[in-house]
Amino acid sequence: MARQMKFAEYLQIQRIMTYREGAMRDFNTYLQDVDFSVLQQLFQERGEKCVYRKKEFFIQQHTKSRFLGWIERGTFQYRFIDSEGAEHIVGYAFENEFVGDYSSFLKGIESLVGIQALTECIVYRLARNEMIGYWDTDLNTQKYGRLIAESLYGMAYKRILESYCSPEIRYRELMRRSPNLKENVSLKSIASYLGVTPETISHIRKKILLEKKS
Repeated sequence: MARQMKFAEYLQIQRIMTYREGAMRDFNTYLQDVDFSVLQQLFQERGEKCVYRKKEFFIQQHTKSRFLGWIERGTFQYRFIDSEGAEHIVGYAFENEFVGDYSSFLKGIESLVGIQALTECIVYRLARNEMIGYWDTDLNTQKYGRLIAESLYGMAYKRILESYCSPEIRYRELMRRSPNLKENVSLKSIASYLGVTPETISHIRKKILLEKKS
């Protein structure tokens, strides 16, 4: 009986993890446009397996990006510090996703963001020369690289357009895409990502709760 209970608990955990992964994959929509399994395998075979402690940086803002990473476990947030010293959360990366400043990595320029671990993270880290060498392998890998760049551009363009919507519309859309996000990051962080105050998010949540009750 005890063994059966343990197996049932294991299945429940697996269902939760599968749902969580699916919900988080809807946040960074570029993952839906291209098959990343080949690239994931490349990172796992050639990359260096690293552990980042909570609050440790994958890359600091204004430093050149030497690595891209594939996250085996954990969550990162992308932070931008403006000229007045204010912090803005501009993105997240979750399990089974890539982490890094892609533009900085490819061009060898300073990163516009800092990428910080919100939890302990396990990452397969690939150096710039390895990644560039892979893209230059043949015409197929070059095309693959272009598809990824196009997918990232499409996601960024969509988010720019979404920024013109009201805070309530943006919050509802965010929760529709990633319903588990509020369980993985703080209200303050989500508010910063949407460019509003935590009080605004609380007000929107109360409104949504009242709608569900009515």
